[in-house]
Amino acid sequence: MNIKTIAEIGSVHDGSFGNCLKLIELAKNCGADVVKFQYHIAEYETLTHAEGPSYFNDEKRFDYFERTSFTLNQWKKIINHCKKKKIKFLCSVFSIESFKNLLSLGVKSFKLPSGEVTNLPLLDEMSKKKNIKIFLSTGMSNYKEIDKAYKILKNNKLVIMQCTSLYPCPNDKVGINVIKKLKNKYKFCEIGFSD
Repeated sequence: MNIKTIAEIGSVHDGSFGNCLKLIELAKNCGADVVKFQYHIAEYETLTHAEGPSYFNDEKRFDYFERTSFTLNQWKKIINHCKKKKIKFLCSVFSIESFKNLLSLGVKSFKLPSGEVTNLPLLDEMSKKKNIKIFLSTGMSNYKEIDKAYKILKNNKLVIMQCTSLYPCPNDKVGINVIKKLKNKYKFCEIGFSD
């Protein structure tokens, strides 16, 4: 069994390029094999006036995505920094545009966040690239939605990851038992865990 530890950086760099590079180094020093980011492009993901969740009280979601996003050139430097530090780069994509931008930089592994499992245009676009690896998170999905995504992506290198979208997740809701069900149900892909 080949177990890899993925360190979630997400957007905790808060838009600081310097902090982003330091977080990569910290993850490597802590023993992570992979660092994972989130790549938001506000104009393709949300409306400028869209209501946000309670944790966006002081800032509109659109403004937050704009403020914390990196340019394509910065993403290239982040990817190169990962290579230099000998840690793999992984990124959640939330739009066809973010997916294509990372493809243009030679990225071969992508995270499909659970909120995008029903984003069929994105899944269809990803399915065309047979040489990429896709980590699909199940956290906000039911089996019908996972089945549909699996049918679209089954010819890719696919990892389906058990996830419970509660942060922090209580021990009794982690769902480790679901991993066995996922292994039996989706036999032609790898199964992982996301917390």
